[in-house]
Amino acid sequence: MTTPDIEPKATNEPNVDHTYGADDEKKEQRKRVWLLLLLLLLLLICCCAGYFIIRYLLQPKPIPEMVPVVADVPYPPTYNFSFPADKPVGVAVSPDGEHVYVVESGGERLIKMFDRKGNLIKGFAPAGTTSSTRQPRYIAVEPSTGRVFVVERLNNAIQVFDADGNYLDAIIGPNVTLTKLLAGKFPNGIPTGTTFSYEGVNHILTYQAPGQPKQMEKLDLTKLFSVSWGPQGIRFDAEGNLIYTDVSPTEHSVRIIPAAALSSPLSAFAPEIAVFGSQGKDAGQFDFPQTAVRDRKGNFYVSDGNNYRVSAWTPELQYKQFFGFGATDGGLNLPRGMWMDSKDHLHVVDAVGSAVRVYDVSGDAPVYLFSFGTYGIAEGEMSYPVDICLDGFGKVYVTDSGNNRVEVWSY
Repeated sequence: MTTPDIEPKATNEPNVDHTYGADDEKKEQRKRVWLLLLLLLLLLICCCAGYFIIRYLLQPKPIPEMVPVVADVPYPPTYNFSFPADKPVGVAVSPDGEHVYVVESGGERLIKMFDRKGNLIKGFAPAGTTSSTRQPRYIAVEPSTGRVFVVERLNNAIQVFDADGNYLDAIIGPNVTLTKLLAGKFPNGIPTGTTFSYEGVNHILTYQAPGQPKQMEKLDLTKLFSVSWGPQGIRFDAEGNLIYTDVSPTEHSVRIIPAAALSSPLSAFAPEIAVFGSQGKDAGQFDFPQTAVRDRKGNFYVSDGNNYRVSAWTPELQYKQFFGFGATDGGLNLPRGMWMDSKDHLHVVDAVGSAVRVYDVSGDAPVYLFSFGTYGIAEGEMSYPVDICLDGFGKVYVTDSGNNRVEVWSY
């Protein structure tokens, strides 16, 4: 007898495999590892919290002072852009960082004012001069007033303008200004609207009061001052003192005009000028010094152009040391403009090296940090740079003379 096939009954239970496999074991292991890591992290946090609590109870002081600070690692600035200028040599920035003043040694030899994006606002020049009778070089902006001071080599003067480029005066000797000379000619005060100018090659003072004929007078400088006078580079320090390098024949030195002499009317200009250095190749001497700046401790640093070095001096005007000489890292070929930032990082323009060398001078001995820029014509490259300035917002301006532009970098 044949047994009939019986079909299994249908059920509603799902078809589930209850076998425990290797994949499940790996998942459990990962969970245990993550739980162990989480417990270790919580333990570390508890230990750190306990450390600070116990330390605070033993020696209470503000929490920020208890947390270690990561050292500030210096790094080169990043190149941003450039804007055109005709063989620029000097550069300075207004106290608010909104205006950039550039001295051009080519074309009309103007001082030009740009906005911080490199857009030209205006050009200006000393009164009574033409492109063939002026030779502007370095420039500095007075921190307190925004007045613009420009060394004018052909006329051997420091020309003074207001922040908008209007001509104010000229320092033509260690203790002589044009308004001081004019004050002696108008006992009741210089009439409002009086115009004046100075032609330094032949020492001719020209002036004209309203409603009066024009006057021209040849000055005898030997009677006006006996101290040598040959300004080259200028910088203001944090206190408002004007520091200028002097390249009078055989009298190369650095000189300081106190801020008080500049805050008084220039018609009463009578500064007591401090001097340090002499001409030569030895330590403590200069050969065509370019610019001088100060650090936060009051030390002076001078770019000693034809001696291929930077020399350092104490606040008491005593020689300390020189650095940057030689062919090693940080060596200088022809140092020109300099700038000291708020961290006592000294920026030195190397004209022949076509770069900016940066040194940390905050310690007992200068430390070379890095350079930026290299020789070439492409953006971010340089050809005979001359001057540099930094604003208070991390912008760096370098006059790239050989490439007819001003380069803008940023930290």
